[in-house]
Amino acid sequence: MRFIIGLTLSGALALTGCGSDGGSNGSGGSGGGGAAPTISMVEWGAAAGCAMGVRSDVVVTVTATGTGALTYSGSVAGCNGAIDAAVSTVSCPNVATYPGTVMVSDGTESTTVTFDVPVCDSDSCTTDPDTCS
Repeated sequence: MRFIIGLTLSGALALTGCGSDGGSNGSGGSGGGGAAPTISMVEWGAAAGCAMGVRSDVVVTVTATGTGALTYSGSVAGCNGAIDAAVSTVSCPNVATYPGTVMVSDGTESTTVTFDVPVCDSDSCTTDPDTCS
C-alpha cells in the first residue's frame, strides 16, 4: 500500500514540476498546473504625421499563444488608454520614451512583458531572443 501511495505522489510531483513555467518568454508564470501563455512579440506603431510634443495614437500589437481564451491587460505609462486586446490603441503626448507592460492570461497562468515606446517610433521587440526592456 505504501508503495502505491509513493508511486502516486511521485507521479503527481513529476506532472506539476517545481518553480515557474516562465522560461525565456520574458516573464514568470503564476498559479495553476499548465504552461503559461507565451508572448513572442510586442509591436508598436506611431500614427502617420506623429510630431514631438503633439499627442497622437500608438497601436500596440501583442503576439501571444496559449491554451484557452487569452485575456490581455496592460498600459503604457504616461499614455491614455489600456492594452486590453491583442491589438490596442493608446494615445501618447510624445515628449519622452514611455515604458509599457502587457500581461496575457489564460485564466490560470499569466505572462508579463515590459517594453519601451520611443517618441513617434514604430518598432517591435521579441522575447526569444529577449529584445524587450
